[in-house]
Amino acid sequence: MTEATVALLRGAGLLSGEPDDLYREWVRWTLASGLTPEQVVGRAREEGVTAATFAPLAGRTVWRGPDERPYVRVDDARRARELVRLTELLNGGRPSQTEARRDRNRWSYGGLFGLNRGDAGTAVKRGALVATPEGTMMAAAGPRALRAVPNPVDWFAARGGTTWGELYLVNGSHDDPAEVLRTSVESGKRPPGSGAPSLARLLRHERVHSEQWARLGYARFIWEYVIRHDPRKPCDHPLEREAGLADGGYRC
Repeated sequence: MTEATVALLRGAGLLSGEPDDLYREWVRWTLASGLTPEQVVGRAREEGVTAATFAPLAGRTVWRGPDERPYVRVDDARRARELVRLTELLNGGRPSQTEARRDRNRWSYGGLFGLNRGDAGTAVKRGALVATPEGTMMAAAGPRALRAVPNPVDWFAARGGTTWGELYLVNGSHDDPAEVLRTSVESGKRPPGSGAPSLARLLRHERVHSEQWARLGYARFIWEYVIRHDPRKPCDHPLEREAGLADGGYRC
């Protein structure tokens, strides 16, 4: 089916030259999303996919879940948004439809709760970062600078982690944050502290929170999540209920 779809793309004038392995993988995952080969041709037009689209991912570290879905490690925060978009696309997603969300949450890519100068940001200093199939980011903080001083992420992430805009922060400080992310991705299991049934379902839950941040805006999201409703009672919290209590690991 993959090669037949590649031939259709070539015949439609959307592919010239020999596609690389990542292009073929994009075809496979897009077919797996339920599209027919003819619809994949339409998706290529919609998303502007060419043989060179996935070139920025060449040589980058790719971790794969048990289902072989690719997660791309982000080792240069300045390119995080580009890599996140390509990871979503590679997994058969439609980043052109989610760009508006990333635009509204653009503060996620810089500042206290976002990315900063090539690491995972002030709140996740010396951390590790990975782009997920949901078109969002997952980060784990590095070790504390001083053992007596809490890592800022310990103040701003609770239970199994917390989403700030486009960035899902795994709770806690870690001597090897990249290993925490890699282990979670490759096992498909929830990260430390989370009660979610699987990483995939947790990321789906957290992606809804990203949509809420975009819809409500920074100040109103904090008001609705922390002040108007009690975050200690997730089963009664409208934002948690919207995100899917079971996906988030809440047992009500």
